Amino acid sequence: MLLETQKIVKAFGGLMANHEIDFHIDEGEIVAVIGPNGSGKTTFYNVITGITPATSGRVIFRGKDITRISPEKITSMGMARTFQNIRLFGNMTVADNIVIARHCRRNTGLFDALIHSGRQKKEEAEAEEAVRKCLDYVGIYDKRNWKAKNLPYGMQRKLEIARALATEPSLILLDEPAAGMNPREKEELMEIIRRLKEDKYTIILIEHAMRMVMNIAERIVVFDHGQKIAEGLPREICDNPIVIESYLGKEDVCHGYA
Repeated sequence: MLLETQKIVKAFGGLMANHEIDFHIDEGEIVAVIGPNGSGKTTFYNVITGITPATSGRVIFRGKDITRISPEKITSMGMARTFQNIRLFGNMTVADNIVIARHCRRNTGLFDALIHSGRQKKEEAEAEEAVRKCLDYVGIYDKRNWKAKNLPYGMQRKLEIARALATEPSLILLDEPAAGMNPREKEELMEIIRRLKEDKYTIILIEHAMRMVMNIAERIVVFDHGQKIAEGLPREICDNPIVIESYLGKEDVCHGYA
């Protein structure tokens, strides 16, 4: 088991955003987290990644309790995420966004920079290779010298994934990566996620594009009103009357699912 949460509670005053959430994901698995807006999905991500401390409960990553560890340390341990609202450094180049993401892998300091030490040269070479590798992975290496804010929307989403990859993660948390994408961009995103799976990355996916979820996820967890109300295989979730009533409705979300 790569990641596990035990009875996670996150309360904001009298509002219970997450209530005793038990969750787990194994290495190499793709698990989708679905549910209505306001059901606590992104808050759950924030707790896992250390951005928002849990009110109670535990987060276990690679067998270590990370519940009270800083986001920077969690990233260095091999967990990366994207955001529902794009958070790129818009006035920096695409390449510089990748270099900044490598900060968690830096071992040099001011002195190394001043004397341009061997360690500094090595890290610069590694950063240059990360720019090539990560941007190639999502198909935007040719845009490396563009300002991030000038990228088309779909490419900005891809850059977020590339930036996550630059941290050298084993677990990637994607928060609505298809939001705002057109059908062609969604197909390209699905191919990237499938490739991540083939390359042994573990992925948690929050997404409202249900046909994408049904065709990619191996297991689905459903949230509603801050609680986990269901968990199972995609076909089981499609047929779950509680999930249909609270979220899926009568739409044929299983159409095209293999």
